[in-house]
Amino acid sequence: MSVTPPILRIGPYSIVRELGEGATSNVYLALRDGSYASVALKQLRRASQTPLHKAMFTAEVELGHKMQHRNIVRVIDADLNEPTGAYLVMEYINGKPLDRHDKVENLLPLDKVLSVTAQVAEALKYAAEMGVVHRDVKPGNIILMPNGVAKLADFGCAVPVSQMGSVVAGSLAYMSPEQIEGEALDQRSDIYSLGAVLYRLLTGHYSFEADNQFDARIAILNYPIIPIDTYRKALPKVLTDVVERAMQKDPTQRYADWDAFIADLARASQLIEQSDYDMDLYRGFSMNTQRELSNYMSQSREFSRSVFSRSGFSRSTVPDTYGGG
Repeated sequence: MSVTPPILRIGPYSIVRELGEGATSNVYLALRDGSYASVALKQLRRASQTPLHKAMFTAEVELGHKMQHRNIVRVIDADLNEPTGAYLVMEYINGKPLDRHDKVENLLPLDKVLSVTAQVAEALKYAAEMGVVHRDVKPGNIILMPNGVAKLADFGCAVPVSQMGSVVAGSLAYMSPEQIEGEALDQRSDIYSLGAVLYRLLTGHYSFEADNQFDARIAILNYPIIPIDTYRKALPKVLTDVVERAMQKDPTQRYADWDAFIADLARASQLIEQSDYDMDLYRGFSMNTQRELSNYMSQSREFSRSVFSRSGFSRSTVPDTYGGG
């Protein structure tokens, strides 16, 4: 006779399966006692039960209860005194994190990239109005639902505007230079990060070349971003200008606020939508093939993708995560 293994429980929640893990916590699909509704439960791991991480987790819980926005994952419950580890409970989003669409071979269509970016910008504008800098805007923290709604998750690294966190934390590949340096931050830091996310979702590449975190840090602080047309020539200048302005190393040279970023992004989206040019034509092709397409399209508007073979790029080896999260 087989014995059914006991169901893992955390507080009043039955754990269905693990959804993922961060630098300090695990996230589970769970069911609350007496309810059939699925939730996402995030719990600090035993190794992360330090005063610093508990303080950051507490801040995330408090902030999560305040955040009420269509494009932000809602926090609906928490227990900071659970013996097995502090946890918070969020609405379960039936969707895919965008780190499944940040490589050359699986990029999203351009219209979806622009829609997601605009929605996340609205969420971050709301956070800024609440006096909060997210500090960890990256593809993995953006969930795209089947209905096209994007949700921004994980305020575990968030800090009040114009303050510094207890540690430099976030995801190095998307950090602004001032965040890497541990300086006080405002919304322009998140604008940089969303610009870096947009760059990645458009190209399947980071905005720099580096083999390790040290080289990545040097590149972000000192070197200009690799021009987007290095990887994807078909994108219009009105869009690449948005990315480049958002990712200026000097915060005073970036968009001053989210309203300005959103306005320029909307303008670029409108121009692209009105154009009869297929801006998704080059998605997923090698550089040599892109050049062939560019030359071909300059001679004729008629084109069949089936003529050309696909090939991908190797992904940078730079880890995303840096510090807490």
